[in-house]
Amino acid sequence: MSKSILFINTAMLVMLNACIGSAATPGWTFMAPKLSSGEVEIHKACVMPAEAKLSKLGMKGQEGMSKESDAWSAALQTVIESHLKTSGVEILPSGMSEPELEKNDELRQVVLKLQAKYDSISAQLAKHPKDTRKGRFTVGDEVALLPCTANADTLVYVYGQGQVLTGGKKEFGALIAGPSASTASLTLSLVDAKSGDVLAYMHLINAEKFVNDSEKAYGKRLDKLFSKMKIGSTGEKKAK
Repeated sequence: MSKSILFINTAMLVMLNACIGSAATPGWTFMAPKLSSGEVEIHKACVMPAEAKLSKLGMKGQEGMSKESDAWSAALQTVIESHLKTSGVEILPSGMSEPELEKNDELRQVVLKLQAKYDSISAQLAKHPKDTRKGRFTVGDEVALLPCTANADTLVYVYGQGQVLTGGKKEFGALIAGPSASTASLTLSLVDAKSGDVLAYMHLINAEKFVNDSEKAYGKRLDKLFSKMKIGSTGEKKAK
């Protein structure tokens, strides 16, 4: 994930920290005209390896949580794929697991290149998410180089960023009206599997539950947003 998008998400987490209840998961999505009009429908998806980063904030400052970040990445991948399936979207085998990439360096380089391409537009997506409605964002048609996109409608990028507060930091924040809860952001970008155009950009915020129970933190909200987008079985009513 680019430094720009990390900075933007961190700023958003700080601003929202004080106003999010531990059970709340605010979320929104913006769709490109091709998806909102029904020109493109999503019934089959290929999910890129999720990238999530956690950091711990205590009285002595901030430190990384690499082991926990890897576990959270895996949890988010599972939750996203599960709720896409619940919406009637078929998840295609991506062939991009770490063991598979270790055996195929050419594919690894393609995956890294596509992640870098997404990083290059991620800051603009975060700053101007409504511009998704203008269809102005793309990662390029190199998405078609991935084996799984041959039969997919969309390639899904999953990014998470969370800040975990220690007990002492929460108490201190409550006393001085500073950060008093652990918070996280989850962003999803649905990209056209052939052209690379960004079809939808989604953003969710949650406090406290995101590390130990990502399903509880994001599951219901994802179902609502996917339904709003009319993807999978929810899009079957579109005229052919």
